[in-house]
Amino acid sequence: MKGLKILILPGHGGDDPGAEAGGVREADLNLAVSLLLGGMLTSEGVEVHFARTTDETFSLDDRVLLEHALRPDLTVSMHCNSFSSPGPKGLEVFSSPGQTVSDPAAEHVCKALELAFPDSKFRYDFADGDRDKEAKFRVLTGTRGAAVLIEMGFMSNPIELDWLCDRHTQVRIASAVCAGVLGWAAERDAA
Repeated sequence: MKGLKILILPGHGGDDPGAEAGGVREADLNLAVSLLLGGMLTSEGVEVHFARTTDETFSLDDRVLLEHALRPDLTVSMHCNSFSSPGPKGLEVFSSPGQTVSDPAAEHVCKALELAFPDSKFRYDFADGDRDKEAKFRVLTGTRGAAVLIEMGFMSNPIELDWLCDRHTQVRIASAVCAGVLGWAAERDAA
């Protein structure tokens, strides 16, 4: 899909490992799936940029400034969730509060993840009529263009942690997000 520019933000990294469980660091899972996603998008002719491609520190402000400089069509931030107990599980897609330019992209990513993982739990917020949850995360509110944040699952849930660490799962997540991004872009360009 020539002419499409995507910025991928692998969450955490370097001095900030994110959540940790069972000897696994969130930053590493985020990076693994982000690199797969970037490769898939690149193979579709998309211009892809990363906030990081190694285990390095890249602050939230630096991520936002990078988005301002690159002016991508969409920013995709990849994360894993965690909680104080092992019970919670599921995938989540976030956009900034209110109906914004990010909502159509979030909806496409939600649908693509649902299709790829029909047996997985999804955590939604239908309060505003769509599936995505809304939050004032810096990488969603500080960016100037469309931006989504994906929580791939809960590292604090041992079953979901094993699932997240499986390379086949990582490929499937990246493939679903890629399909969602491309579907969003095709619909946007057709409008």
